Amino acid sequence: MSPKNRVLLTATATIIGTLSLILYTTLSRDVLFDNVSYCTSTSGTLMLSGMSVLLSSVVSGFLASLIVVRDNTWPHILISFFIVGKMCFVALCGEWSGPFWFETGQHLSLLAGLWIGSFGASKFPLAPM
Repeated sequence: MSPKNRVLLTATATIIGTLSLILYTTLSRDVLFDNVSYCTSTSGTLMLSGMSVLLSSVVSGFLASLIVVRDNTWPHILISFFIVGKMCFVALCGEWSGPFWFETGQHLSLLAGLWIGSFGASKFPLAPM
């Protein structure tokens, strides 16, 4: 694969992976579970919302990994920086919707799901080589 195509695929996978992560987490947090918050939601809703956020990041990581043909982790690194940057920005602005440990756990589950999706795509038998 030429370096030009590799850069193009990396940029495409990063953009599509980030947009799908934003879309799926918005759907799981705000649409399916109606604005989940640590202070107002029940424990069952928090558990289901946390699992859906993890699943949405797994799908995003899987998708980004399939776009770059499994041998490039740059999209996942860039998306991880985006997640950490968002977490730092929200912490500095004081826009937490719950305790610090809860919001940090949500962001760490996004990171874990992203890399689990990458690992799953590398083991996926129908993925292009």
